[in-house]
Amino acid sequence: MTPDVLFWFYKDFGTCRSRLQDLREQNAGIRVFALYGGPLSKSERARIMVGDLVDDFYAFPEKRTSKWKWRNGDQLIARWYKERGRLLDWNTVFVMQWDMLILDPLEKLFRELRPEEILLSGFRPIRSVTPWWFWSNPRKSDLMSFKNLLRSRYRYEGELFACLFIVICFPRRFLQKYVDAGHPETGFLEYKIPTLARLFGIPVCTNHGFDPWWRNEPATRHVPPHLRLLNADRKEIPSSVLRDAAGRDVKKLFHPVYSCELPIVARDGF
Repeated sequence: MTPDVLFWFYKDFGTCRSRLQDLREQNAGIRVFALYGGPLSKSERARIMVGDLVDDFYAFPEKRTSKWKWRNGDQLIARWYKERGRLLDWNTVFVMQWDMLILDPLEKLFRELRPEEILLSGFRPIRSVTPWWFWSNPRKSDLMSFKNLLRSRYRYEGELFACLFIVICFPRRFLQKYVDAGHPETGFLEYKIPTLARLFGIPVCTNHGFDPWWRNEPATRHVPPHLRLLNADRKEIPSSVLRDAAGRDVKKLFHPVYSCELPIVARDGF
């Protein structure tokens, strides 16, 4: 299926505009909704820079630190749904982050996705990452608080799940249930969202081919850069790696890529 797009951004408006222009050129007829999560003082500038390329623009209205927004991206998305998204016409949204480089049409990227499914890159039981993933340390207070919340609110003591919040598609039903549940701030989004999706009975798409690189996973920690096309590190994927991907059978979605000049370089390679 071809999802609509929730474009989540907070800085580098020139790059954002370039990404949206490319998105529009490759995907005629999709709806694009902007979620701006940067400083409130720059929200009008953000609107001016991307407004003509999106179907709707929403700025997160709370004055929060960038660190809080990074840890609680689910709160921004839930607020968008509660105040704007539920009024808009869409069935599934792909959360396109501003530092993604996308060179394939969405129809091709998400052809395995079915209606009502949630897609979470790296989805797996949390027990499989507990020995080495920072957020799954059993002694972390936020994880303990989340387990207590599951127990007290839902009487749930079952298995927890994890993902890397890179390639994400939300069906409307999930966000509605998330908001109805009060979208608690407790816990970290990369185990909170997949666990609640399972608790809510939302089917998870697992045959999508978006396999992210987990930095601390022992088995893959030292793989070469060309196998790190989707990762949650802040180090930009080199343009040489992007060009190399042209000759391989991979989905052309990369993260992170910051420069607005790189799409031209990469597209020449394709």
